[in-house]
Amino acid sequence: MRKACQRLFILLCAFVFICAGPVQSIAAAETTYKLPWDFSGGMPLKTEYFYGNTTYADPTIAVKVQYGVFNRGAETGCEYWVASIKIAHPSQLRTTAANGFQSEMTMKGTAMAKRVNAVLAINGDYFYFTHHGYILRQGQLFLDDLRGDRDVLLIDEDGDFHIVRNPFTGQVGQTINGKRVVQAFFFGPVLVQNGKMVRDMDLRYDMRAEERRQRMCIAQVGPLEYKCICCGPPARGNSGMNLTEFAQLVYSLGVQTAYNLDGGDSTMLIFNGQKINDPKSPDTRDIADIIYFASAFGAK
Repeated sequence: MRKACQRLFILLCAFVFICAGPVQSIAAAETTYKLPWDFSGGMPLKTEYFYGNTTYADPTIAVKVQYGVFNRGAETGCEYWVASIKIAHPSQLRTTAANGFQSEMTMKGTAMAKRVNAVLAINGDYFYFTHHGYILRQGQLFLDDLRGDRDVLLIDEDGDFHIVRNPFTGQVGQTINGKRVVQAFFFGPVLVQNGKMVRDMDLRYDMRAEERRQRMCIAQVGPLEYKCICCGPPARGNSGMNLTEFAQLVYSLGVQTAYNLDGGDSTMLIFNGQKINDPKSPDTRDIADIIYFASAFGAK
């Protein structure tokens, strides 16, 4: 009876979080669970904490995936998906690569997500694509070769997002505002900063800014609260989105900071090991890395 009541409480907390916005929705636990800052995965997921095909809620994480259509008046609309995530500890926002961040190996995004017990995973920044940039993952620095041509996203030890616009080598440190940087991503551009849509986005040719394509971003809403947002491709009844349209969509969802990631055919929103965006094309291509959110329930 007690276990059933606890499960009902967790579900109600997740429901409040999903419907009411940034609230204290993660159920209080006797222990503060956290994951190590290494490349191990999250805790195994428990069947009883899944609620349908789009919601997971245990005492350390609540995830809800929702669907919408972005319309342009008389023009064809574009499907999009929004995953809302609330975690109890910053260590639950994690990243992993197919074979480490010094390798160019790729593999299915769904396979990586299953390997690390991801509740929700998205494609990352294809870290070796340009063969330069800033690669810092799980607190470890692998590369600092910046050329002033891309925005960098830093995530600190409290799980807060920081943007550095077009830095050069040596201009990004392993701490920011006195806090350790635990993740950094090199793709961009920044779409929303300080709650405002960025109007002076730096648009490189490989971002296909003017083309209508599949796109993906990761965003922070508030403390330990995030959204992952992606849109459908210009096919199967969708129009796709150019980068400005995508930024408008992301801004309309009330985020504080949003950062564009690798898109196109790499775009994948993975829930419980299955790709759920673009359901008419469920296959996933091989990619280099994923960003994921994991359960810490039961971690020591």
